[in-house]
Amino acid sequence: MNTRYLDEGFPLLHWATEVEAVCPKCNEVGVFSGNPYWKDWHATFFCHGCSHSLQTDRDGWHGPVLGMGRRPCSTCGHQWVRVEKVFDDASKINGESTKSKCPQCKSENEVSLKFTRTEPTDHAIDPFFGLELALKEDTRHGTVWAYGATHLEQLKLYTSAQLREGDGTKWSYFTRHPKWLKTSKNRKMVLKAISKLEKRLITNKGSG
Repeated sequence: MNTRYLDEGFPLLHWATEVEAVCPKCNEVGVFSGNPYWKDWHATFFCHGCSHSLQTDRDGWHGPVLGMGRRPCSTCGHQWVRVEKVFDDASKINGESTKSKCPQCKSENEVSLKFTRTEPTDHAIDPFFGLELALKEDTRHGTVWAYGATHLEQLKLYTSAQLREGDGTKWSYFTRHPKWLKTSKNRKMVLKAISKLEKRLITNKGSG
C-alpha cells in the first residue's frame, strides 16, 4: 500500500483527454480522445463495437438536460404554471414544450421550455457529449467512476495512500471528492470497486 500521495491540484478535466464511455448506438464501449481545455475544446468518440463516431464540431450534447419554463394559466389566469424537469437524453427531446397542470384549476397548459445541461446524481458522464461512463461501479455509499486508465490509476494511488498531501486548492479534483470517498474507513470498499474497473479497462495506463 502506498504511504503518500501528492495532490498536484489538477482539476477533473485534466484526465478528460481520454475517456471510456458507453456508445449511444449499441451500448458497447468506445473511447473519446480530445482536449478538455476551453481554448481548444474538442473531442472525437469512436465506438469499438459498432464504429459509431461523434465529433464536437458536428454533434451536440447527448446527456441529461434540465428543462424549465413557466406561464400564466390559459384557463384561470393563475400565476404560475411551472415546469422543472430533467430529460435523460437531450438528443431524444421531441419539441421545446411540455404539458403541465395548473395548481389552481387543474387544467392542462402547454409550457415552453428552456434547456440547460445538467448531470446525473453520480456525475458519471463524459464532459463533451454527456455519455454514460463505461468505468463506473456502484457501492453502498455511492458510485466510483473514472474517465480512463490514467485517471483510474491516480484515483487508486490517492485512495490507497496513508498520507495525502497537496496545496488544497478548491479546484483540485481530490479536494472536491465526496467525503465517503476520502474517509479511511471506506478505503477497502473503494479499492475493491477500483479493482473491478481495472479489469474492464480498454485504454492503457499512462496514456492521455
